[in-house]
Amino acid sequence: MIDLTKPVEVAQGLWWVGSQRPHNRLQCNPYLFIKDGLGILFDPGSVLDGQVVLEKTTSLLPLSNLKAIVCSHQDPDLCAAIPLFEKAGFKGDICCHARAALLIQYYGIKNPFYMVNHLSFSYRLSENTSIGFIFAPYLHFPGAIMSYLPEQQALISGDLFGSITADWKLYADENYIDGMKAFHEVYMPGHEILAAAMENLESYPIRLICPQHGSIIDKNIEEHINTLKTMPCGLFIQSKQLRLPLEGGVRALLDQVVKRLITIYGEQEIRKTFENSPFTLNVKMRHIAKTTLAENQLWESFFSTLEERRGVAYLSSISSFVELLGKQYGLGIPSVFSTLIASSERQIKEKDAELKELEEKLQNLQESMYRDPVTGLYNKEFHQAFMLKELAGGSPLVSVVLAIDNLERINLDHGSTEGDRTMRILSQVVLQSVDPHVQVCRITGGMFALLCASLTKEQAIERAAALGNRIAGEDRFIVPITVSMGIAHSDEVAESSRNDVLQMASDINALAAFRLRLARKKGAGSIVAVSSSEAGSRSAFAILLVDVPSFSRDLLKQTLEKERYRVLTADNGLEAKKMLLAGGIDLVLCELLVPKLGALTLRKELLGNPSTAGIPFLLMSANKQEQTVRRAFDLGIQHFLARPLALYELTGLVNLIASKEA
Repeated sequence: MIDLTKPVEVAQGLWWVGSQRPHNRLQCNPYLFIKDGLGILFDPGSVLDGQVVLEKTTSLLPLSNLKAIVCSHQDPDLCAAIPLFEKAGFKGDICCHARAALLIQYYGIKNPFYMVNHLSFSYRLSENTSIGFIFAPYLHFPGAIMSYLPEQQALISGDLFGSITADWKLYADENYIDGMKAFHEVYMPGHEILAAAMENLESYPIRLICPQHGSIIDKNIEEHINTLKTMPCGLFIQSKQLRLPLEGGVRALLDQVVKRLITIYGEQEIRKTFENSPFTLNVKMRHIAKTTLAENQLWESFFSTLEERRGVAYLSSISSFVELLGKQYGLGIPSVFSTLIASSERQIKEKDAELKELEEKLQNLQESMYRDPVTGLYNKEFHQAFMLKELAGGSPLVSVVLAIDNLERINLDHGSTEGDRTMRILSQVVLQSVDPHVQVCRITGGMFALLCASLTKEQAIERAAALGNRIAGEDRFIVPITVSMGIAHSDEVAESSRNDVLQMASDINALAAFRLRLARKKGAGSIVAVSSSEAGSRSAFAILLVDVPSFSRDLLKQTLEKERYRVLTADNGLEAKKMLLAGGIDLVLCELLVPKLGALTLRKELLGNPSTAGIPFLLMSANKQEQTVRRAFDLGIQHFLARPLALYELTGLVNLIASKEA
């Protein structure tokens, strides 16, 4: 007997960490993969079972070692638990397709997204371990993915291979396929899409299928794949009419309905339903053993009996399946289903007034969701939504990103209340200075963005300069302020990205943010509207290398400079602190045991200063002990490199951080 109150290892290093109580016959299954002390969690669950998943996960692995959460799509039954993990201390990546990330962010996710479709559909857990992702578009979401563990030959399949059943078991039994059909017939959009996905899976060696709903499939893998490859789905668009079975006629069709009902509600409940009725069931064999009715009465009488004894809820659970059978075999929809339709219509009428009220509340809520509480401007979410809408419509778009150069100083000298007041005054000045069609948004901190759909880049540069002058001359600020600006135009996006609106938006945002950083490096009040390629972008990325003078430090400096980064050096912790407080540093690479001010103390002091708290910090040492690693993680240091360093590992890590910072 499997103890489902504890994690269950289903393959080497792969654990089922779910709750054993299905909700409305729909079981949700999260899985945890652990290798070399690091982990990835797949589809962590909903608010109904998130606490159970969290407890089981942390019983196997500390959250500091959980590197990523993978979301196969965006539904609440697998994503809604993520904020619970973040609150408990999870700091890793959220792996999903970019189309899913667009919606998952609305759960209030704070951790960074790892867009698998932008990163070769793979994720590296450690130097020796990677997992792959398989794109499964429209099954049942445009950005759906499956995950594949090559060493275990295990498929984490998301909604695919899921099932609805009253008698859930961790591992699929001989009756599983019928529940799998019940799920896919109505949730998957069409046979051609499903068949194509199954054909793709045939090229993978698969020993285990782990669906997000239903049971784990560890036997007859090919049979389950072939079932989905050949079955009809998207029932509401099926139209082909078939002949009744030669043997059994209508009764043979009703046997299929009986089988479906037992799968959903269980043998005992269906046996009670049809006791002392015109239909005698053999629930073990899942068919009608005998009936007292004539052939022409069976179709209507069976469903009348079901409605009389179990009500509209039972009819609703099989309505799509019965509708399909009725259309396929020319029997029509049983008249008792009109009860279901009438009931639905009554509910719609009763809810009309309530819906109108809800629509009004929703409109107000949507407006508040898109507003920044400090400035009253539109927020980052509106900025993204507006950009996608304009780009999808084919409109040219200019993005002007600006930042208050001395906001950190104002917060330090006068307090955050005065910093907020500064941003509110700036918002008023900007709104008074731009045309009504320009969308003004606060992105984060002291960073703002202006989206202009009707300006050329040259016009945007001219107006940005005038805006900068007006802000510098405004006398309502507690101290004079300046803003630096980065400007990007949609015409600058590479031709290869122009068919993907999400990618276009990402490229424009990245380019404008990069130019803003260049502008801030040039000096307060600067505007940058042109920049070079990746090599140029790296030359703007400044790395502070903190270590005593040595051949090893020189080698590290030369290696990073070959990657086109700007590398500065500090001989001790105090010197490093002064350089960091002066600004212009994008990344710190620090030896643990530097003199005068140790690396961990330096990191702690940097965290206490708003202007340096967000600078990524890499630690390196030949003395990497468990206690030191724990202290580093407590200070938010996610990368502790053992010396001597593998230079390819260091450059790969720095390149990844630089690309994110850009």
